[in-house]
Amino acid sequence: MLNILEVVVVLLVITLAFFIHEMGHAITVVLRNKKAKAEIYLGSFSKEKKLKLSLGRITCYLTIAFSGICNVSNPEELPPSTNKQNLIFSAGGPIASLLGFVTLYFISYLISGVLGIIINRVAVMSLIVFFTSAIPFIYPSFLRHVGGLQNDGLKILNILKEIRKQQKVVS
Repeated sequence: MLNILEVVVVLLVITLAFFIHEMGHAITVVLRNKKAKAEIYLGSFSKEKKLKLSLGRITCYLTIAFSGICNVSNPEELPPSTNKQNLIFSAGGPIASLLGFVTLYFISYLISGVLGIIINRVAVMSLIVFFTSAIPFIYPSFLRHVGGLQNDGLKILNILKEIRKQQKVVS
């Protein structure tokens, strides 16, 4: 039977994998423009009852979570984003998840004991997050915080279709 510590570790592993993913999106925001700021929300799109963590122009609202979201916190101060910028933003999360998997997987074999196992599990969870974000679909409604939204893979697919459509109009 699982003890409370094991449950907490599993929840932290899942949350850390989502944090890595959302940081990928946030990094693309702040690299886009010197004025751009990003916010990461793990769990609900709320600041209440969450740990606030500021990392330069990225502000994170953290809690134990099975989902996350990242957005630009100051869009009114920025020029409208292009399709290329939207494509990079949408791809940032899955890329971070994949890089997180590769990096943490190899690190997990350099560290022995329980910590190595935990790092390995974060790596595996990051791979799962990569696949569930890269394969295009709409989140089902029973997922409270993201239900009905497009995942990153579907956003990427739709942006690529829009870019192709614009190229056909120009030529």
